[in-house]
Amino acid sequence: MDLRSYMRQAAALLTALPVIACGNREVGTDPGSAVLEVIVNTPIARAGAVAIRGPASNTSYVSSTDTLRGLIPGQYVAHADNTAAPDSLVSPVLTGVVTGCPVMVELGRMDSVTATYALRGGSGALWVGKWGSANLAEGFTSSQLASAGTIGAADTIRAASTPSTISGTAFDTAGNMWVTDYINQQIMKFTPAQLASGGAVTPTVAIQTAKEPWGIAFDANGNLWVGYYNGNHVLEYAASDVQGWSGTLTDPVPVLTVTTPNGPLALAFDAGGSLWVAGFDVPMTYKIASSAIDAGIAGGTIVPTDSLVSAFLKHGSGLAFDRSGNLWEGTEAGFIVGYTSSQLGAASHGEPNFAQASPSYGFDELAFDNSGNLWAATETPDVAMFSPAQLTSGDVTSPARTLTAGTGERTFGLGFDTHQSALPIAPAYGVVASVGAPRRSAPPPVQSRDGSRPGSVQRR
Repeated sequence: MDLRSYMRQAAALLTALPVIACGNREVGTDPGSAVLEVIVNTPIARAGAVAIRGPASNTSYVSSTDTLRGLIPGQYVAHADNTAAPDSLVSPVLTGVVTGCPVMVELGRMDSVTATYALRGGSGALWVGKWGSANLAEGFTSSQLASAGTIGAADTIRAASTPSTISGTAFDTAGNMWVTDYINQQIMKFTPAQLASGGAVTPTVAIQTAKEPWGIAFDANGNLWVGYYNGNHVLEYAASDVQGWSGTLTDPVPVLTVTTPNGPLALAFDAGGSLWVAGFDVPMTYKIASSAIDAGIAGGTIVPTDSLVSAFLKHGSGLAFDRSGNLWEGTEAGFIVGYTSSQLGAASHGEPNFAQASPSYGFDELAFDNSGNLWAATETPDVAMFSPAQLTSGDVTSPARTLTAGTGERTFGLGFDTHQSALPIAPAYGVVASVGAPRRSAPPPVQSRDGSRPGSVQRR
């Protein structure tokens, strides 16, 4: 990975803090002469985020080696917070440990603590879930994504003897990768260390289920959501339960069930915490408002509160929101479909503002990178990238860039580990709406529940 382009991620956070330590600036509200040296070792220059808390109850953040002067004597505690280094495509995450802490800072002498950072395993990559027998999932770094072409993955999780069918990919805040295996009917968790191992590993959590899991997502509170195709529902698992899972489990008890009779596949949360569910069997994408989720959080079953209905949504299988709140959907019928944020907020949503078919691909999971490029799994060995210009011009007939997996296996699930939230993800979608007429090609013919199955696989 080319690390030279990475810059300090913590800058935006620091401006909001009451006390900032840099350039030997005095910190603390009372006069003092105690001194603390904070040594920060990182693989990326000025990318740390070390929190220092002392007896004055003020917290200072140090991003690179610095000397804090004018401190009040007493005990100081340092914590190396995780931080993501900005990158144009996908950001690596740094995790740190502190030695020499806590430290008693006394008058007339310099004390020190040391924070040492390392790149978190598996981060800084686009992870692609595979249908095949070679690799269960493959990670491609920012530099690989920028070059495109046929590429061998930088990191891999190898498949077991049974062919894998990884259809959904999601990362929790600790950097664990969770995947759904549709045909083998299981949900698996892999740790950052396993993602960096490059070998065949046993998932730390393997959930066996008889409900064909596909879509998978985490909400802002760390709750896990999984869409089950043949069950026609989406289940929520409490964050506290998820954190305690280990080993092999069978159908753990959910805290909430959402009835979604559209053959649910993809899941995505909007900025307001509402859940959107793409459907394969019916050309309809459901919305479950955050208020309905909150009302049903004690358990039981709830139903969708709204829906998008259009022939363009036939065999919907991938969802992603851009930074402007516009919803993008990929379909196995081969369409990229877009609804503006204003459409989503209107009482009547109408037809999508953007809908165009690809002559080469059916689309599954979607994800935006840091520069607003939309990446899509294609059910072929390719992962297609569409630029912001393409999304605003209305031409996605040919990808701006194509990454072809060297193993030749089909791509279905994908997700970034991790993109930097402070960077722009996409330009304003309103540019499309302001051009004039919506940009749509002819919709596909629709026959609901036409006998086909996700992934073009007929189960026997």
